[in-house]
Amino acid sequence: MARSLTGGMMEQLRQMAKRIAPLYWLVGAARYAQFRLRLARANRVDPGVPALGLPPPMLRYRVHRAFDSASYLANGRRIARCLLDTLAAHGVRPEHLVVLDFACGPGRVIGELAAAASSCEMHGSDIDVEAIDWARENLSAVARFAINTPATPTAYAGGMFDVIYSVSLFTHLDAPAQDEWLAEMARLLKPGGLLLATTHGRSATGSCTAEELAALALDGFVYRTDRKGRFKVDGLPDFYQTTFHTVDYVRRHWARHLAVVEHIEGGLNGNQDIIVLRKPVPQLVQAG
Repeated sequence: MARSLTGGMMEQLRQMAKRIAPLYWLVGAARYAQFRLRLARANRVDPGVPALGLPPPMLRYRVHRAFDSASYLANGRRIARCLLDTLAAHGVRPEHLVVLDFACGPGRVIGELAAAASSCEMHGSDIDVEAIDWARENLSAVARFAINTPATPTAYAGGMFDVIYSVSLFTHLDAPAQDEWLAEMARLLKPGGLLLATTHGRSATGSCTAEELAALALDGFVYRTDRKGRFKVDGLPDFYQTTFHTVDYVRRHWARHLAVVEHIEGGLNGNQDIIVLRKPVPQLVQAG
């Protein structure tokens, strides 16, 4: 409880600082300068090892929010195991499937999954051109990688994939973008195919302010707009912010696109929920 309260208070202070433009600018400038120093040091002492699936520090930071290489790799293994266990719980064996890692970054998870799913055809897609270029250069034996735009549709054919998983994408999009991408993933799945997506649920609300918690209780959804422009240190587009969902919101809204089969609170390493969705199989209508 103390940790959650502290996180919420810190976020409250950040939100208050936004209303004082000079203070917000100074805090952002100091944070940005500190980040650049840490990045420069990481580039010197831990530049990455492509042979181990370890990209440069900035690409690690975008998906891991840290430069540390050991935790980057370890977390990739944990995420892959969570996904495999979830598929197994729903009767899906990673054999001879066509699988898409949507928002794959530099391929941290897909590299781990491929080792346990050698007979599967693996694909990865992301808007991060730098990450996809790195994955194409270093992980081409693992998967086929593609760049997608921030807007739908993708270039993939409809009904192409048995499984799509998307780790920490819907944790960063506003509601209209989520609807757009859920509809696209429904298009891409084969009938009966599964989507595994993650959200910020109850286990991730420790940083929420009192106002955000109230909005979450009322609406089931909060899209927090934090830093933009120069002070957005991850280098990702400004629309990529922080989103929180309730279980009820997911069941009511996401079910418009796919059947919500299971909602596993804290299922991804204890800090993100895993949502299992299935594309319905069309029912044959018998002639009377």
